[in-house]
Amino acid sequence: MVADSRQVALNHTAGLSLPQQVQMSLFASFALLDRSNAYKDKIHEILQKRIKALWDNTGFTLLEDPLRANYYTEIDMTVWAEKLYGEEFVSYLKKNFEPVDVVFRLAEETSLVLLNGGGFNGPEWSIRASLANLNEEDYVVIGKGIARILKEYADIWKQSKK
Repeated sequence: MVADSRQVALNHTAGLSLPQQVQMSLFASFALLDRSNAYKDKIHEILQKRIKALWDNTGFTLLEDPLRANYYTEIDMTVWAEKLYGEEFVSYLKKNFEPVDVVFRLAEETSLVLLNGGGFNGPEWSIRASLANLNEEDYVVIGKGIARILKEYADIWKQSKK
């Protein structure tokens, strides 16, 4: 804990309030005392289904990583733009669009809000999705939306070359 509940005013958002500290203690106690791991296993199963729903619908390949927590996932659009359309397209994309355009379009067109990965010290053109708070079907919509938007940008680029 950075600051106890009496110092929150001094440290602004640095500390957790007493109720938050108690709740965190209860969660930690449960994690230490629960021998069945049923809750953790169920959460891992749900997160695995969500990441699969997202990535399967982008058309991109998610490499296996046994250490991945699957709480968040990050999609670097420039990596996939280069793999699918080449380096020239990536240059066009960076010159003609902003890194946040994809997340803004997704929010506007699907009402699903994601974050730009650059704000989390990730690649500037990455999209960061939390896998903890939406329904599995929403990740299908997000995956298809990401693929569609990248294809639309590529189509615009191809038309500009003619």
